[in-house]
Amino acid sequence: MSNYEFGGRADIEKALDMLVNLDNVQNNAIVVLEIDEEIARLQLELDKIDADPSYVPDNDFLEVLSGYVERADDWNNNK
Repeated sequence: MSNYEFGGRADIEKALDMLVNLDNVQNNAIVVLEIDEEIARLQLELDKIDADPSYVPDNDFLEVLSGYVERADDWNNNK
């Protein structure tokens, strides 16, 4: 997603939805902890957006988010 443009709250919610679904089917405790950390990270960014609707996350977060959004789109298209 090299041309990714931040879609705001909707993109973070899409990534959260995918990670929560992945967390629910995961059996490996280490992987569950890693997913839970990412869920917490995404939730923190949502809280920042709720506090300030003009807030835009930093580029490092957006790079990770773009990957999640791409995976979520793939996941939803393959259902």
